[in-house]
Amino acid sequence: MANRIYLRPFNLSDASTLLKWGQDEYYQRLAGFGHYQNLGDAEKAAGQYAARKYSYALCLRQSQKMIGLVELYERGISTKELQATKEIGFLLDKDFSGHGYMTEALKIVLDYAFQKLNQTEIWAGVFENNLRSKKLLIRLGFKFIYAVDMSKVSEFSQYQEDYFLLQKAEWLERKK
Repeated sequence: MANRIYLRPFNLSDASTLLKWGQDEYYQRLAGFGHYQNLGDAEKAAGQYAARKYSYALCLRQSQKMIGLVELYERGISTKELQATKEIGFLLDKDFSGHGYMTEALKIVLDYAFQKLNQTEIWAGVFENNLRSKKLLIRLGFKFIYAVDMSKVSEFSQYQEDYFLLQKAEWLERKK
């Protein structure tokens, strides 16, 4: 099962896959993925992903096809205390769900975050209706911490986001 996937930086050729996801309401509804009108919008997005330090295209090793994305990013204001804290985001093409690919990818990124980047905790925000992602996070050891009703924050946001936390010590203990 291991080594079926690999992670790589984004490049311009990923735009067509981003466009496919960006025109599918499924990804917007479950993950808040951006809506892209055309290939130009998707190329701009590919450039933005490529510019982010810890954004990765999730690819199948055998075909080299991009099937998802995983990102680590800063959580709000960057203070000394928060430098050891990141948030993880991820998306998997629905045609490839249920095969353990995202589990493999998240394990790689979590190992990297805790062991190489010396993070002490990783957060994940998941839309309330995204049950698959919640189950995956829980299987990996994340714990539900709180929920935010975004409609209370902005009249333009009509969803709830649930936040999960994984501590480095818990991750390392699970890996034994």
